[in-house]
Amino acid sequence: MASSSELDAKMAHVNLMTDTIVANMPEDGLRAVLRSMLAVDPAITKTFEERARIYLTKQAKSPSQKMFTNDGEQTTVTPSFHEQQGRIRTMLGCGLCFESIPLLANIVEQVSDLEISSGQNEIMGRELASIDGDIIQALTAVQKLLLVPSGSRRLNDSEIVPVSQLHQALVQGQGQLSPNDDYPFARSLLALQLSQLLPEASKQDTPASDSRRITVSPLPETIETFTINGCTLPRLFSGLWQLSSPSWGIATLSQINAQFHEYSSLGFTAYDMADHYGDAEILFGRFRSKCTNPDALFGATKYCVFTPIQVTAEVISANITERCRRMQASYIDLLQFHWQDYNDPNYLLAMQYLQSDSRVHALGLCNFDTKHMLHAIESGIKIHTNQVQFSLIDSRPLHSMVPACKTHGVKLLTYGTLLGGFLSSTWLDKLEPLDNFSQSITPSQRKYYEMIVNWGGWELFQELLHVLQGVGAKYDRSVSCVAMKWVLDVADEVVGAVIVGTRWGVSGHAEENLKVYGWRLDEKDMDKIEGVLSRSRRGKMVELLGDCGGEYR
Repeated sequence: MASSSELDAKMAHVNLMTDTIVANMPEDGLRAVLRSMLAVDPAITKTFEERARIYLTKQAKSPSQKMFTNDGEQTTVTPSFHEQQGRIRTMLGCGLCFESIPLLANIVEQVSDLEISSGQNEIMGRELASIDGDIIQALTAVQKLLLVPSGSRRLNDSEIVPVSQLHQALVQGQGQLSPNDDYPFARSLLALQLSQLLPEASKQDTPASDSRRITVSPLPETIETFTINGCTLPRLFSGLWQLSSPSWGIATLSQINAQFHEYSSLGFTAYDMADHYGDAEILFGRFRSKCTNPDALFGATKYCVFTPIQVTAEVISANITERCRRMQASYIDLLQFHWQDYNDPNYLLAMQYLQSDSRVHALGLCNFDTKHMLHAIESGIKIHTNQVQFSLIDSRPLHSMVPACKTHGVKLLTYGTLLGGFLSSTWLDKLEPLDNFSQSITPSQRKYYEMIVNWGGWELFQELLHVLQGVGAKYDRSVSCVAMKWVLDVADEVVGAVIVGTRWGVSGHAEENLKVYGWRLDEKDMDKIEGVLSRSRRGKMVELLGDCGGEYR
């Protein structure tokens, strides 16, 4: 094996003209090119992350830089704050999560020492909430690193040190600043307490007293519904995946709770989350535990197996226990199962164990293609749902998934239906977002932009937006509403619900989304939309990407 110095020498040589590109291309352009390289050839990802770790280790800086300054009137962040935050996020991206934790703990300590509160001003509130989100992401990364084939291992002695330092900083800060949900780092402290990473940190969050409890109203008659395992559910699910990263915006615990309250009162009673969506399970479970009628809220979470595991009854049961614990429940309404490597047939055994556990009230799939979904069904597994990408731009489910689901009584839960916000009036007559690394572009939109390019390009996409706007005007509905309605109507016997992502606690479109109910696209509407779709490359999408559910493998 080559030594580190030999590897460095090899990596130092770059063709002169290639180096000219690197030296002169704008930073955003370089990011776009690098991302496209990683997408085309995922094999280079390992080298990219390894070199990032080496660079960060060599350029290590003291965690004790001054992050805040006060001019006598208000406290603001210093340039070192954003520099350190960028470094922390890069470390999390390349697997240096334990090394990032002391840097996060130091920021928490500085906030406590200066008695900075998120309520001082709106800008400071956002900055502190962003660090809270970074801590959530760091804790999620730690838990991923602890996964082993037999389940999850405990922290070793060296790993306990930084996590304990962070816990101590969070607890001391809460004591100095605020004991309630207004504490700037309330989310991350709650997540650490429920993570079971540290015995001394483990404690259940105390539910609110009866006087503070919430009663979820019955679904209004205007809400269109379908059923899963006897449960009547709205045809719009609220997706919580934005809670997995600050890239979609940040919010305090009190802001998130307020939005849960608002949404549930309007008829959004079904929520989609996953074991790797940051603290989504915890936040949902905490809110539901405060309801006088918790069964009125439906929690759909996931068990995602991305790396090889030992499939035993004990391993599977332990994961179900973990999901229940985080959601503060004795059962799971819908557990959606994802299995990354089809070459390992043990996914069938895992599903058998899941199906036999009485705590799993309904078993679904996530990103399973038609072939392997049918394999599970033919093996005697009762599949209630499959969650797949489905939109006007990505209609691959119509190819083989929808007919198979219709035959076997499986409901589809669809994501990506609004292309991360591209299918909205916001993008009507807008220039193509070639600079897709600007602050206004989310990680989801970077992915869905490539989908638009594959489908037919930006010019044809603009034609589609104009047609959707015209159809929407007929019903006094938005572009997004028509886009969701198309998916709900085009395969209405199979599509149970569209999952609509929300920047939880940051922004919401509840009232607008409710307008998806109470009407249908007529034949003329469908023909107008088809007039654009027929000129796209939709027929080649299966050839290019494979069946729906396969693009993440």
